Amino acid sequence: MELHEWLTVYQAASVTAASKERAYWSLVGTCLIASAILLVVGSVMGMCALDGTYSGYTDPGLSALTSGLAVLGALISAYWLAMGHRMSREVAHWHGLLRQLEGEFAGAEFHRSALRLLKGQPVRTPMITPHFEDWYPGAMRLSWLPRALAGLAAVLLPAALLAAWIALAILPWAVPLP
Repeated sequence: MELHEWLTVYQAASVTAASKERAYWSLVGTCLIASAILLVVGSVMGMCALDGTYSGYTDPGLSALTSGLAVLGALISAYWLAMGHRMSREVAHWHGLLRQLEGEFAGAEFHRSALRLLKGQPVRTPMITPHFEDWYPGAMRLSWLPRALAGLAAVLLPAALLAAWIALAILPWAVPLP
């Protein structure tokens, strides 16, 4: 292949990888906002039920509303878990393809150095020195804690919300309201 053909392939793969990553973060944001809105509604319903000010519904009606809200929240969290895993695998696939394509070019280190940074390996980055504000290459490294927290948050946040929604669905039927 000639250089312009490699560059065309690289550009197409880069655009696809960016759109996959944008779709992943849109999913995370949408599910997080939907869960937060449902959480606010559920907490208001729970506070009103505990105070006894929710006089429009009887105990079984309020329990059914709370359980219905919890089932909706659980569906959103389960969707977030399933689709988040699938989309993160797609993003990883396209970034791997970009790293392979960068191996064909001399000096192309965008995605390969990003992978090394995420693995905790040192990466050369421009850094400002205190002497004359010149740019000198320095080594940058992410410690294990931010890498572990980022990986755990992607799985634990939707899983914790799913467990909370399941508990909220069961709680009104297990504990009688005043």
